[in-house]
Amino acid sequence: MKKVREISGDSIVPIVGDGAIATEEVGEGRMIPLVVIDCSEKVEFRDLIYAHENLIPGDVNITWVTPRWGNKKVGLLLEFKKPSVLEVLFQFDIKKQGIVVDAILHSNALYIQPEESESKVSKWLEKARILIEIPDTGFLQEWDKRYTKTISKNFKKSGFSRAESKKATEEFKIKAREIWAQRMKQN
Repeated sequence: MKKVREISGDSIVPIVGDGAIATEEVGEGRMIPLVVIDCSEKVEFRDLIYAHENLIPGDVNITWVTPRWGNKKVGLLLEFKKPSVLEVLFQFDIKKQGIVVDAILHSNALYIQPEESESKVSKWLEKARILIEIPDTGFLQEWDKRYTKTISKNFKKSGFSRAESKKATEEFKIKAREIWAQRMKQN
């Protein structure tokens, strides 16, 4: 059963970059998606991230959200309970960031890092970030439908027939998931 809820526009925190981090210490060496966010309008979220550097992990509720109209975006709502109460929403454009959402859902984790003045990915590694566990909320089946439809539409726009588009979509998803499933080699 889907719940309908209004989410305040004040909760939206823009994503300004994305990538992945793989370390032996976290996730047994698997790649975990990273989103870099603009906290200029949500300074309290940046402060919460910095606070996590010196504190034990806090409590956060995770909800995947879809707009009432349209299939072009999905959202990830984070409701923090500790060390402070805060609600943030990340909006993902499926066409542009679908691979990131897919990776989050399959790795069951997400790094979140505030943007500072540095825009080079190599410099992001030195910045404060938090790791959020993203449990299975039952959204994967709904996501797969939306993601498949978006990818297939893009192949069709590129001139693929319906059958070719369907085959290319499945191959794309398999290859992308294989890449995300790779693990760092242990020394």
